[in-house]
Amino acid sequence: MKEKIRSFFFILGVLFPIVCQAMVATGPNSLVFKSSSVLNSLPSKDVQSVYQDRDGYIWISTRNGLFQYDGYSITTYKSNLYCPDLLTNNNIYCVAEDAQHRLWIGTYSGLNVLDKQTGQIWKIDDPEINGIGISQILVTSDNRILFATEGGLLEYLEDGNRFSVFNQDNTGGVFPKTTVKSLFEDDRGDIWIGTWSQGLFRYEKRTGEYWKYPQMNSGNSAHVVFQDSHKNIWVGTWGAGLHLLHDAYNPEKTTWTTFTHDENRSGTISDNLIYAISEDLNTNSLWVGTRSGLSILSLRDMEMLHWSFENCYSGESENSITSSEVASLLRDRQGIMWVGMIGGGVNMANTRKAKFNLDRLSEAKRILKSNSVRSILLDDEGQLWMGISTYGFGVEDRRTGKFTHHGQMPDFSSYRGISTVMSIMQSPSTGHIWIGVYNGGAYEIDKSAPVGKRVKAYNSSNAPWMCNSCIYYICEDSKQNLWFATKSGVSMRAADGTPVRFDSLKVGDVAVRDMVVMQLVEGHDSEMWLASNTHGVIRIQGSGNSLSGYTFSGYSVSNGKLNSDYANCIYKDVEGRIWVGTGGSGLSLYDAVEDVFLPAHKLWNLPGDAVTNIQSDKKGNLWLGTNAGLLRLTVPRDLQNVTYRLYTTSDGLQDNIFNRGASFVASDGEMFFGGHRGYNSFYPDKQDEQVFSSPVVITDIKVFNQSWTALSDKERSEISNLSPRFTDKIVLDYKRNNFSIEFSALEYANPERNRYAYRLDGFDAGWQYTDASKRFAYYNNLKSGTYTFYVKSSNSNGIWDENIQTVKVVILPPPWKTWWAYTLYIIVLLGISWYIYRIVRNRIRLRNALHLREMEQAKSEEINHAKLQFFTNITHELLTPLTIISASVDELKQTAPAYKEQYDVMTHNINRLIRLLQQILEFRKAETGNLKLKVLQGDLVLFVRRSLDGFRPLMKKKDIRFTIQSDADKCLAFFDPDKLDKILYNLLSNASKYNKPGGKVGIELNCDEVNGIACIIVKDNGPGIPKESQKNLFKRFYEGDYRKFNTIGTGIGLSLVRDLVTLHHGSISVESEEGKGAAFKIQFPVHRFAYSEDEIDDAVTLLDSDGIDAVQEDVVITDAQADILEENLIPVEQSVAEKSHTLLLVEDNEDLLGLMVKLLGGDYTIHTATNGKEALEVVELEDIDLIVSDVMMPVMDGIEFCRNIKGNFDTSHIPLILLTAKKQEEDRVEAYESGADAFITKPFNLSVLHARIGNLLKSRERVMKDFKKQLVFEAKELNYTSMDEDFLQRAIDCVNRHLDDPNFDQTQFLEEMNTTKSTFFRKLKSLTGLTYVSFIRNIRMKAACRIMEEKKHVRISELAYAVGYNDPRYFSSIFKKEIGMQPSEYMERLRESETRLRKGAKSGGVCAIHHN
Repeated sequence: MKEKIRSFFFILGVLFPIVCQAMVATGPNSLVFKSSSVLNSLPSKDVQSVYQDRDGYIWISTRNGLFQYDGYSITTYKSNLYCPDLLTNNNIYCVAEDAQHRLWIGTYSGLNVLDKQTGQIWKIDDPEINGIGISQILVTSDNRILFATEGGLLEYLEDGNRFSVFNQDNTGGVFPKTTVKSLFEDDRGDIWIGTWSQGLFRYEKRTGEYWKYPQMNSGNSAHVVFQDSHKNIWVGTWGAGLHLLHDAYNPEKTTWTTFTHDENRSGTISDNLIYAISEDLNTNSLWVGTRSGLSILSLRDMEMLHWSFENCYSGESENSITSSEVASLLRDRQGIMWVGMIGGGVNMANTRKAKFNLDRLSEAKRILKSNSVRSILLDDEGQLWMGISTYGFGVEDRRTGKFTHHGQMPDFSSYRGISTVMSIMQSPSTGHIWIGVYNGGAYEIDKSAPVGKRVKAYNSSNAPWMCNSCIYYICEDSKQNLWFATKSGVSMRAADGTPVRFDSLKVGDVAVRDMVVMQLVEGHDSEMWLASNTHGVIRIQGSGNSLSGYTFSGYSVSNGKLNSDYANCIYKDVEGRIWVGTGGSGLSLYDAVEDVFLPAHKLWNLPGDAVTNIQSDKKGNLWLGTNAGLLRLTVPRDLQNVTYRLYTTSDGLQDNIFNRGASFVASDGEMFFGGHRGYNSFYPDKQDEQVFSSPVVITDIKVFNQSWTALSDKERSEISNLSPRFTDKIVLDYKRNNFSIEFSALEYANPERNRYAYRLDGFDAGWQYTDASKRFAYYNNLKSGTYTFYVKSSNSNGIWDENIQTVKVVILPPPWKTWWAYTLYIIVLLGISWYIYRIVRNRIRLRNALHLREMEQAKSEEINHAKLQFFTNITHELLTPLTIISASVDELKQTAPAYKEQYDVMTHNINRLIRLLQQILEFRKAETGNLKLKVLQGDLVLFVRRSLDGFRPLMKKKDIRFTIQSDADKCLAFFDPDKLDKILYNLLSNASKYNKPGGKVGIELNCDEVNGIACIIVKDNGPGIPKESQKNLFKRFYEGDYRKFNTIGTGIGLSLVRDLVTLHHGSISVESEEGKGAAFKIQFPVHRFAYSEDEIDDAVTLLDSDGIDAVQEDVVITDAQADILEENLIPVEQSVAEKSHTLLLVEDNEDLLGLMVKLLGGDYTIHTATNGKEALEVVELEDIDLIVSDVMMPVMDGIEFCRNIKGNFDTSHIPLILLTAKKQEEDRVEAYESGADAFITKPFNLSVLHARIGNLLKSRERVMKDFKKQLVFEAKELNYTSMDEDFLQRAIDCVNRHLDDPNFDQTQFLEEMNTTKSTFFRKLKSLTGLTYVSFIRNIRMKAACRIMEEKKHVRISELAYAVGYNDPRYFSSIFKKEIGMQPSEYMERLRESETRLRKGAKSGGVCAIHHN
């Protein structure tokens, strides 16, 4: 008895709060059940099960087939005429998908499996399951597959591919073999088993035990089992109602509450025969499908005392379920509730809480037969003013919901015929309500005035500031001016009431009166922006009451500044940006920099194409009323990362289309948007942003418009082994190169609002956007290759999913473009090539051989060039130390003359080595084409004899007999003595080098003056030269292997001889036999006409022994050095010997630098540096008179150093001598172009260097003297550089400008010269030898001389004043000191000179200036 009382109070405590909630809760009548046209076309309306698989597809099981639904289309699976044996039975009870993507299909008689990955379907053939009905299939969380059948509970065992039956033997004697109707897995993983007549059972996963529950109804039926989100267990029965279990996990103590149908009591379940149970999480309510309808029980508050069902029956309204026998219920992953009905097909209900307050204006519709809102305003008193369709306007009291039409207002009783109200506005300045009426003018309402006097009516006839009575929009600007947008342009009523009419003005060629203006907004600086649905956008700039103060600018398609002429609305946001909404081109944004409107709708891929209203919330987000719904747009200042959210009727909107001008934002942020089915109001900050977005899936691949399922098994296997949903690669041959890929987001709330984007890499330039009506990508005639297909989707709110589906597409080439075809082509081509090869084989071989010889020759020349370059570099490096050695020997001759014989040996070998190095350089010249011929006339016999005399000591030492024979005692010939000397030297060197002691060397000289040919033969009786070696004898770097002597050679001697003979227009040959010696024969022309004028030197002849000795001097001195010695040698007693000059020596070789310091240090003050950079630092610190610098140095070489010195104003006057081992003509040119004053090649005699230094310094002194003597400055005669010449000219001009100014001083001089004192004085002293005072005095005295020459008779005082002296006597003394005579004497000499000229004397009156 106590247990019953306790149960009663428990039930009372649970039911009462729920009953109370039901009394205030929204009933099911507010639910909207709908079905798409596709679902309405189901071949069978008897739906027994609705199931959503892992991918998101909806599977509908009916009594006549299984159907797959993707939101747009249906795929049918059933046995028919084309596939008569597809399924075991077309009466489908249930389906379920396992982890291997197999869809198990339970039918009235047997089981089938669809492999979703391959699309294959097969029947299950097992004695345990064949021919029996399968009520439910359960795939558990641990991937067990259970079947509720008429023959009992079965489990599919994957390992053995068999079915196991549960009975008392394997359930601990608990569960019998009986008909099972329901299976359910709860949150604990326990399996609830509902049977037809044996009651309820539970398998406990944790312990593995089976539990039986007590009988709860007379039939012991447990037809359906369900667990709600509160973890309550519900049991639906067959005819005994609905049970709620208490203490469900303790079968011995379990009690239950039963809910049954009672026709006499409201709030009871619709029927006692329960088909299905589910829960709607959006409303937290239990949905129960019964034989008679759908019953909904709220689960929000379990503490209420009474529960009440709200029942939904078919036929109650247009939004009701289509059939009352609800056999299946499903909540999909989006939260949508699906209802499957016997005889009614499938319905859907989206129970998400509406985010927008929706007012259908039922009272207005009852009165006016319309609830279309054309304009809207919430006034300062909270009254909502609305223009309703074509019936004027009304006011709704939002507190009471009462709607008052304007016809019911006393103040409007006299105004009839008010039609469409296009604009309602409350003046910020007066608080008056302004109403703009289509073809009805404007009404001004003063709510504070007495009743009957509140309204004033205006139209174009009684209001001069109104250009037309068809009003579209009214607004007030910041200056309290009222603007009216009309059918005939725009007009203004100024704040003082003055009318301003713009209809007479023009925008381009169009008059303002011809423009239909829909809306206005105030921009920056009081400018007004107009939206016209005929001419785009117009900007008005200016102010005042005069039309002359205004300018109009147009933005339209015609001038390319706007992409549409149909502008609906215009708006300025919180950032000051101007936006315009158009019909057809969507939203545009004004770009002030370019003065155009940017097509924002296209750039950001916004939904829809028409924008009718623009408002913004407190966060700056734009809210757009479009023809696709309500769009919230977030646009950052930088216009990057723009995001949007689309709201549609599924979110609670009155419609997806909004009326133009029907929008308003209240002061508290509440927003209003009106359309044809009422209006919505909402607070943007309170919007729920949780959105559902599912990844896109590929639903079908069509080839030549033939669906995947319609293709044969062979065709499918060739394209892909997997179905379109699972494949990541498809292969199409060239015949199937016409295909399309279909896709779906598998979102069912509003699938027609989903958008898609796809891209085929390698073909599409970018993302291709499309809507749900074209959710496929079609490609045709793609080139063979591999492509990647990408696709993504957005949900109905416009939010794009981050997951992108990819498929690799391989297009195979046609047979004639395959690899084996190309292989065949290659084989055929090779065959043809082989045939051609055989025809021209000999020619090819010949060409190859020739090419090989050319390559060998090129390689040989490359090697020769490398050797030659090596020798040349070594030569340059050796010349410097040879110079040091030669200078050291010269110094030893002076300090220790007793060792003369040893000095001679050293000098001889130094000269020999220098000669060898010069020979290498000559060979280098021959190689590079720089070897020049200079022939002169001389006695050839005498020259040859003198050349041979130098070899007699060597021959004597080697015990070789040496003879010379000549057919004449004298032979006058033209020849180059230098080149001929090198020829003889090399031939005699070879003859002596490779001959044995006691051998013979002879020379025969024949001169045929008649034919003009000289012949010189050098013979020896040495070992001779083999015939095969004679071919290579004159090749570079060749040394014959016939030589068995321990000799060292360069391999260039005979090659150089050949080059020199050829340069001499001659020829050389050799005759030799092994063991009989060799004879070299040279022939060359001796007449003048055999040589060109460039090759002849007439300045020198070699007709006596002295001239020849000069050429063949044993001490080797280069041409340049010889010129120096001959032309510029200065006697020692005349050289600058005193240490009055400072030299800078720049040389990186320390030994040579030391020798030069030692040589020159006695006569000059010496500073040293080892590179150009270091030398520049010395020049900056010291006063240098002359610089001697090597060319090849580290850090900074001599050429660059010379350019720095000569290019610097402070140092350009310093003479500079360059030393180098380079002898090329271009090296000399480079040195002199850099500004060098002299160029000496290594090796050089230090005495030559000493003489050149003295000569340059003496030359500089001569220049100084010449400057003092010049009456008129002539730089060319003094050999100044351009920089020094400019300096001196400026200095002379400066003194001449101040010639008569006795106060001209040093400070003024330096300012005008624009230089420092030290630089000026040093440079002036170096160039002229004068100090600042002496220079000015010199210039003034020269000026005095010129004045006396010009005027002839001038007084001394006048002359003194003219040249800047106030004291004539002092001037005279200075003149005498500078010129050497008194001014009067100078004038007397000028007069005498003039007298002599008259008498015909040839001498002129030249001013001779003498210096003391």
